[in-house]
Amino acid sequence: MSAKLRLNAAAATFISLAVILALAGAGVVASSSASTSRSGASAARQSAQPATPQPKCGDTITTDVTLHHNLVNCPNNGLIIGADNITLNLNYHTIRGDGRPAGGCDPQTDFCDTGIVNFGHDGVTVIHGSLRGFDSGANFFGPLRHNRLLDISSRNRVVGISLFRASRSLIQDSSGNHVSSGPDAFAGLGVFNSDHVRVLHNSIRHNATDHGMFMADTNDSVIKGNRFSRNGGEGLLIEGSDHNRISRNRLVRNGAGITLGSGSGSHNVIKQNHVFRGRDGIRIEKGHDNLVADNVVSHARRAGIRLGILHPFLGGAHNTVRGNLVKGSRVDGFLVNAKDNHSVLKRNTARGAGDDGFDIQSRTATLTKNRARRNGDLGIAAVRGVIDGGGNEASGNGDARQCTYVACG
Repeated sequence: MSAKLRLNAAAATFISLAVILALAGAGVVASSSASTSRSGASAARQSAQPATPQPKCGDTITTDVTLHHNLVNCPNNGLIIGADNITLNLNYHTIRGDGRPAGGCDPQTDFCDTGIVNFGHDGVTVIHGSLRGFDSGANFFGPLRHNRLLDISSRNRVVGISLFRASRSLIQDSSGNHVSSGPDAFAGLGVFNSDHVRVLHNSIRHNATDHGMFMADTNDSVIKGNRFSRNGGEGLLIEGSDHNRISRNRLVRNGAGITLGSGSGSHNVIKQNHVFRGRDGIRIEKGHDNLVADNVVSHARRAGIRLGILHPFLGGAHNTVRGNLVKGSRVDGFLVNAKDNHSVLKRNTARGAGDDGFDIQSRTATLTKNRARRNGDLGIAAVRGVIDGGGNEASGNGDARQCTYVACG
């Protein structure tokens, strides 16, 4: 799928975003179903009760709150954040919607059917609890900074957790699972226009229709130590994002593994990830000066690591693929299409591919010290003009020539 179609899908799913940002400029804020002043007066009269009264579905909170019971059957939103620098401690309780889209709520003018909404507040922390039965679990709309979601389990219809213009935010030890398979289902986790974000040690699983995580126009961020499994689309799809580090993630049985999409993206590092099954393990459709290093990719249905795509016919430039192990790909271990320019493959190993260990269709590619063992056809199938950096090895492959247009030891 092209970047344009992907981003259009994102826009359709979150159609209210532009309106919400416009409302921010006009000074519109979310309404509360209970006033803070009445809550404060009640707490003063009843000293035996918690210091902060318990909120109800749809309330706006403006001070630190710890839940002492579940909020259930919320007909619209769960809770709305109404101040900077506060903590919402769910205290291992659940905020649950009623399982139906919010009646009478227009998503183009208001927040609708979301477990936790933060619109423009900095320094907010949400910890220790579950969000269930909403269209969206937690939506943080900016510009905002320094927000944290820690140990939050989200299982909702359209998206689990999403950040828009939420720089320097953290999502850790949380989950975005089982987004429904309906027409509006989008992703377990979405991060958009948000720089310096950290996504650490989360579980993104069983989002049947679309991606585990979709990140777009987000720079200088870290996606580390997460598990993406059994998502219908890519485990992790990144569009138009630069200078990000994607490391030590485990991706199992997704539609595809890690994709830097056709929206381009430069100077990203994809390192020390494990990818098992999926169409392609790691794919760079466009973009330049990206590094793919020290990953293990096994049993991809097509290519283990791919540079460039055919439909549309695209490729990147000056990407480096180094020190990766690809084994058991159904088609090729490594594939570089003719549109990709001046990429370097160095010290990689392809083993047990159904077709070629290395299928190199770009004349500007450089191959140095790669190894190809026991692949179905050629160890290295390179086109005339490929730059031979020396030290490549191939043995036990199906074609007795072992390599074409590079020397193999």
